[in-house]
Amino acid sequence: MSLEISNSFGFICKVLKKQCDSPQISQSAACSLLDLLKCLNAKEKLLLAKYFCQLPLNVGSFRVLRQLQHQRILTATEYICSIQDEEQLQLILIEFLQNEHDLLSNLFISAHYDSLNTIRLVNMLENALRNLFGALAANPKISNLDYVEALSKSLPADVLINVCLEMHLSILLELNEVADVSLAFQHFSTWINEGVDELTFVKCITEKLLDKYHQEALNYLYKLSTGTNFKHWKYYLILMQSIASSSNAETVSFIKKYLKSRVQHVASLGCQFSLLHLLLTARAAAATTMNIQQNLDNYAQWYKQNIGEMSYALGNEQFQIVLNILDDSVHYEQEIDYLEIHAAIAISPGGKLVQAYKTKCKAHLSRLKAASKRAK
Repeated sequence: MSLEISNSFGFICKVLKKQCDSPQISQSAACSLLDLLKCLNAKEKLLLAKYFCQLPLNVGSFRVLRQLQHQRILTATEYICSIQDEEQLQLILIEFLQNEHDLLSNLFISAHYDSLNTIRLVNMLENALRNLFGALAANPKISNLDYVEALSKSLPADVLINVCLEMHLSILLELNEVADVSLAFQHFSTWINEGVDELTFVKCITEKLLDKYHQEALNYLYKLSTGTNFKHWKYYLILMQSIASSSNAETVSFIKKYLKSRVQHVASLGCQFSLLHLLLTARAAAATTMNIQQNLDNYAQWYKQNIGEMSYALGNEQFQIVLNILDDSVHYEQEIDYLEIHAAIAISPGGKLVQAYKTKCKAHLSRLKAASKRAK
């Protein structure tokens, strides 16, 4: 194989630059460049890749880069790693997210497989998504997120799950932070309504990116949300509601099994945070319809089966542990509808502890109703 630079190499460089400078080219011109690229030897490919990276970014640059990537001359990853200017880098990534989905896909694949550039690529992609999602949270109509569906179809499963899915979920959670879990109880219904009515980009992501990987997404969300000092409740609950609303039978079953296991977890560890996480997660998972009363009924059914009848699954000591934590957690409740469910549903087999808990629920419910009347 010859490694000499042919006499036509300079001409190929000129054609490449001309096409970078052109907003549109004919099909024949594109084929002409492709034919020229196929004639390059290994040394010429290397030199052409370096030449392209030195050219100023222009209207046709990404179209040409797609051809270079297809011919394995220069990948999007190699190009993006040659960019030193941070502002230009972010502009390129914005274009990738909006229009250049094949090039974007290459970045995610390299972020998983290219150990040399993994850290830098992950940081780049996270910053780009952080900027995009922050803008979408302020104005959900600025992007249709077409790239999400493109990635779901083009990425290998391991890349989609371990890089793309986890990165999207992590960045979404970061969009809002609260100082204390009590605020999640206070704002629960407001957040869920906001997720359904306004923050529609979250639904787009759960439907188009997570559709085949609900269980992987849920496991990752559970892992993050049960960590120490978790503060990203808003988008955790919105994501839970969105995934649970998919009406996928396997997903519904998976969530039910998880919630049931969390009751056992609370009973075994005696952890109040675990109980609060359980109650919030169950509410989000129950809010699967546009009918508020139906969602409350869904939660009431869950509460009856998992709390009201927990004595059938727990030993006496574990039962008392959960009941004591429930009693200690009544003050977290800020929404009348949910507290009414807790006050109304019987907990078998009854007794003094149950009665004390019920009395505390009703007293707190009276205070909330009184405060609500004063506010009106």
